Amino acid sequence: MRKIKLVILSIMLLLALNLPPVGADSRPLTDQQLGILVGLAVDSHWVRQESASQSLVYGIVTPADQVPAGVSRDDSYLVARDGDAPTVVYYRLGGQQVYVSYPAAGKHHLRTVKFTVRQLRHRFFRTAAQRRQVNALVSKLQTE
Repeated sequence: MRKIKLVILSIMLLLALNLPPVGADSRPLTDQQLGILVGLAVDSHWVRQESASQSLVYGIVTPADQVPAGVSRDDSYLVARDGDAPTVVYYRLGGQQVYVSYPAAGKHHLRTVKFTVRQLRHRFFRTAAQRRQVNALVSKLQTE
């Protein structure tokens, strides 16, 4: 009974301090890892398919790039070389919020959604197997 109380107190302390649990990967994400997490959240099939065919490209918007309204300089993006929808996913980190814009199906404007880094980590980067999968997808990214 004493062990159970100790475990419960430890969990409550971790929650109160907002610390990651033991074994959780709390290192900062690279921009490429964040891009893969964003891509998985938007369309996991698209990310896996484009990555498998070596068609997924990572980049950062430059002043010379022509981008849709709502996309900022220095936004990062994933784009598919073969042109399957969605062809491009833009994202930027603002504090712990990730702002994501991508073409809405059948529309000529961008859909914008917001995730927290914590949500993305929880869904796609929580277990060792998930982290290995994300890192394998990152290793297949092409750059512009």
